[in-house]
Amino acid sequence: MSMSWRSIVGADLLPCLAIQPANQGDQLVGLEAALHVWRGLLRDPFFIAVAFDADPPIAGHSLIGFGASAFVSATFMDAEIANPRPDINSRVIASVHSGQSVLLTRDEIARANASEGVDSVILYGSWREEILTASESAKVQTLLPSCYTELHAGFRIRRILWETACDHEERFARSSGVYRAIGEFPDLGRALNVMSSMTAAEVPGSLGNVMCSYTEPVLRLRESDQQLLLAAQNGATDWELTAKLGLTLAAVKARWRSTFARIALMRSDLVSDEDTGNNRGLQKRHGVLAYVREHPEELRPYSWQNLQPERRRDTAGT
Repeated sequence: MSMSWRSIVGADLLPCLAIQPANQGDQLVGLEAALHVWRGLLRDPFFIAVAFDADPPIAGHSLIGFGASAFVSATFMDAEIANPRPDINSRVIASVHSGQSVLLTRDEIARANASEGVDSVILYGSWREEILTASESAKVQTLLPSCYTELHAGFRIRRILWETACDHEERFARSSGVYRAIGEFPDLGRALNVMSSMTAAEVPGSLGNVMCSYTEPVLRLRESDQQLLLAAQNGATDWELTAKLGLTLAAVKARWRSTFARIALMRSDLVSDEDTGNNRGLQKRHGVLAYVREHPEELRPYSWQNLQPERRRDTAGT
């Protein structure tokens, strides 16, 4: 039996939310409105949601777990930590429903990455404990933080807030060694847990430590450069990129030239033209893609204008 994770699509949403109904976030706005918000979140590039699949299915279920997170404002995070209450999902969902969303925009994420870091709320992190053996449950508990770490790599994580809604989620949070409880609601079977980059740093070698590690980007890529490189990560051809990016073939080729020129300003070694062979363009492309795969911070929003003056001087000319 193998387990894997993948990004969810619209058809997955209801089966995923049914795994742990307590986390649907419908307490303030009702189920119909909450589901509408969830569907809208699937279109947000910074809403991260994954499904965990088992092959072969377990007790008739191939979908055995679901995880989702979003970046929230520091003001919201500060308020939740200062006054821990149950049903945090309901307040996130209600904010989006009301048009006063506490979720960060791309520009806000860019500014946070260039300063103190982003705050993340785990909106969902549960699995079908009732049908899993101990070893199967352990596999899910390995997949959950590892995929979170992979999908959040390159963001400057400052704090992570997670409300557990059942015993197995709570045990898992406690076993990590880096989450601390800031609010317990035994009558509801809930607890609110927080991890910060500071507490994670105190547990060397932990996944929390990896989650919160950060390296400054150096390529100073524009959003259009990042979109191109993200779309090309899995080896897409230029023709395939036209569909992904909504561009003509000529525009895709022009964007590659523009992106290479941008990279050459900061790291000329990545796009050296010493080799003039016919395959140089592909070699250059593969070299750049290999670099950004190893340095995911290069593909995350980052506001160079918002660097503190001393840090701006430190990175000048790099």
